[in-house]
Amino acid sequence: MIISNITSRKIENQIEVSALIDGYKLWYRFPDHLSLALSAEPFLAASFFVASQSGTTLEVQDSKTASPRILENFKRLQCIFGTWKSDLRPFTVKVQAEEPRAASDMICSFFSGGVDGLYTLISHETEISHLIYINGFDFHVSPEEFSVNVQRLENLSAPFGKEIIPVETNFYDFDKFHGVGRHWSHGACLASVALLLQPAKCIVPTSYSYRDLRPWGTHPLTDHLWSTEVTEIVHDTADLERPEKVERIAERSQAVLDSLVVCWKYSDRNCGHCLKCIRTMIILKILGINTSAFKGSVSAEYVAKLSPPADYRPSYEDLLRFAIDKGDESMEKALQKALSSSVAKNIIREFDDKYLNQSIRSSFRYFKKNKA
Repeated sequence: MIISNITSRKIENQIEVSALIDGYKLWYRFPDHLSLALSAEPFLAASFFVASQSGTTLEVQDSKTASPRILENFKRLQCIFGTWKSDLRPFTVKVQAEEPRAASDMICSFFSGGVDGLYTLISHETEISHLIYINGFDFHVSPEEFSVNVQRLENLSAPFGKEIIPVETNFYDFDKFHGVGRHWSHGACLASVALLLQPAKCIVPTSYSYRDLRPWGTHPLTDHLWSTEVTEIVHDTADLERPEKVERIAERSQAVLDSLVVCWKYSDRNCGHCLKCIRTMIILKILGINTSAFKGSVSAEYVAKLSPPADYRPSYEDLLRFAIDKGDESMEKALQKALSSSVAKNIIREFDDKYLNQSIRSSFRYFKKNKA
């Protein structure tokens, strides 16, 4: 796999840095007042999982260099991710090693106005100087919608006195083209953006608490391994679970809480129906807090009828612990019922898959279709 043509150009009020990766142009666009690195590290990070899928040599051309520290850490990254995902293959990197020049004095964090990013901002309010918002990372919206989202985040961050750095990239399409799942690659994408900016420090908000840590693209074991001699990338502390994070955000101010966006369906508002919205609405219900971030609220009766999928059960177990801690008996019973339903459905699903060739699900879909 060849990385070549690492170049920059100005496009209206943006500066674009791009490279050809086996002929595919991967690009990133930043506000043009920023100084960006034209080195190999960002594109080595972006190509990490593509190279891991095939085990091919990752070669950098055009006399571009890479940080000795990150090249050494690539071995550890391959070991960790290879342990978690057995079909990944070891690969070698062919590039000249050279320490990067001094970074800027920025302290950055990634930010989209959700629970994790807001909690990190509140926790490091005196340290963080800039917030990075990316279009083309885990979603891609039109330039018009992106502009609206940037304005929303600028309004949200104004009381904190932080500058929003809007970044656009086609990483999402690059990932999809090579068949790499975001589950694994999102940490590499965040690292590539940080390595282009070269701040003194970049904080990655945590997705899971220490209790619920699992193999994931961003992780306390891996995030710091994307660092160079001049840019320290760190995984934020994972000491609190999501309910406690929401509680801290609510304590910060009502205005901040009202600006919270957690939705899967929309990037600028909450639908109130997806799993992420419902999870946050349950927390707010337990806390007895009202917010304009959601149009309605959830009842214990509604929650009792839910059946969270297997990958969401740990989150609901966190909610159950939170309800018990806050003495909310009705929500405690509702969450216990939802979790019991989830476990039962999972047992039936596994039995159906293993012994009945999914005939139970096929019959259910048939009756549901005919009933409609």
